[in-house]
Amino acid sequence: MSEKIRNFVISAIEKKGKLPKDCDIDSFNYIDSGYVDSMGIIKFMISIEAEFNIELTESNMESPEFKTIGGLVGIIKNKIA
Repeated sequence: MSEKIRNFVISAIEKKGKLPKDCDIDSFNYIDSGYVDSMGIIKFMISIEAEFNIELTESNMESPEFKTIGGLVGIIKNKIA
């Protein structure tokens, strides 16, 4: 399940552009890097919620984990479990 979640998240982030090849995907900060901006975050969240039938809370969004791919995958996994 982790791989499915990771693939979905990466695919959604890469709508803005391909991720750098030389980065650690799990620790990549897609917000600070500009892949998901303040206007796109809501659309991004809605797509995640719809895909995995979960609800992301404000506290999820404010957590440092939310900003990285690996952290977000972990949040989604915990919500599904």
